[in-house]
Amino acid sequence: MNPHQFDRVLLIANPHSGGGKAARWLDRVAAALRQAGCAVDQVLTRRAGEGRDAARRYQHDNALVIAFGGDGTVNEVLNGADLERSTLAVIPAGTGNVLAKAIGMSRRPPAAVRQLLDGRVVRRDVGVCNGRRFICVFGAGVDAWVVRKVHERRGRGMTQWHYVPHVMRMLLRPPRWEIAVEVDGWPVACAADQVSVGNTHSYGGPLEMTPAAAPDDGLLDVMCVRRQNLADTINLTVRCFFRSVHLSRQVHYVRGKRVAVSAPGYRVPYQVDGEAAGFLPAEVVLEAAAVRLLVPAAFRPLTRSAR
Repeated sequence: MNPHQFDRVLLIANPHSGGGKAARWLDRVAAALRQAGCAVDQVLTRRAGEGRDAARRYQHDNALVIAFGGDGTVNEVLNGADLERSTLAVIPAGTGNVLAKAIGMSRRPPAAVRQLLDGRVVRRDVGVCNGRRFICVFGAGVDAWVVRKVHERRGRGMTQWHYVPHVMRMLLRPPRWEIAVEVDGWPVACAADQVSVGNTHSYGGPLEMTPAAAPDDGLLDVMCVRRQNLADTINLTVRCFFRSVHLSRQVHYVRGKRVAVSAPGYRVPYQVDGEAAGFLPAEVVLEAAAVRLLVPAAFRPLTRSAR
C-alpha cells in the first residue's frame, strides 16, 4: 500500500478484544500509520454496534477502514462501511480471527501494520443473511447454539476455552432439530442439525466446516449434516480437523448463490462471523466481489476441489 493510496484511514478498535490488546496498541498503531504518511482517524468503541456506526458515519471517498479487533469487530465494520467508497482491512486482536488467519495477517500489531503498508487490494465476495453482511461464515444449529451460550456469559477475557463446556454438552446431549435447506431453489436437506454456509474455508481455530470454499469464486459453499449418534459426531469432528468433512457420506455439500434455511416448529439459532445473529428462518445470498480488502503482499488464496 502506498501511504497516499487512500485519502483517509479510519482505525476502529474494540477495547475488549484479546483481553484489551487493541486498546493497549491503538495509539501506537495509529502513530505508525501516521509516520508512514497516512491521514488517520481513530475510534475506540465502548459498546456493541459502535464500530458499525463509526464506519457508517465515515463518508470519505477512497477511505481505508481498519478493524482492529476480532471477528465481531470485522463484521461490524463490514456492515457499516460504504463498500463502494471504502476499502477494508483487519489487524487481529480477537479470539478466533478467522478472516485475519485466512489472509495471513500477523497477530503482532507492529508486523500487521507493516503488512498493510506493503499490502495490495483484492476483491472478495460477501454473504448477506437477512440483510446482514458476513465475510466468512454463516452457521445454523449446533455451532450457533454454542456461540449464543458463550456470548450470554462473555467477559473481557474470553478465549477459545470458554467454548469447550458448551461444545461438550452438545456432544453428550445433541439436539433433535430438523433444519431444511434449499440452494438456488433446490432442496438439499430436510432434517439437518448443523448447517454451515462458508465464504472462506476457515471456520475458527483448526476447524474447517467448508474446506473447499473460496472467497472469490462467486459461490457459497453449503455443508449440511445430521448426526445420528456419538460415533457420527466424533467422525465429523475429526474430519473438520483434517479438512475433509466435505468428503463424508454423512454430509450434503453443495455450492450456490442463494441459500434458504428454515426449521418450522423449532427455535434454531444462527450466527454470522462468529456472532449470535438471530433465529431461523434465514435467507443467505451472495454478493460477488462486493468488498475491496487490503491483504498482505504475500497472500495467495487457498483453493480446493469440492470432491
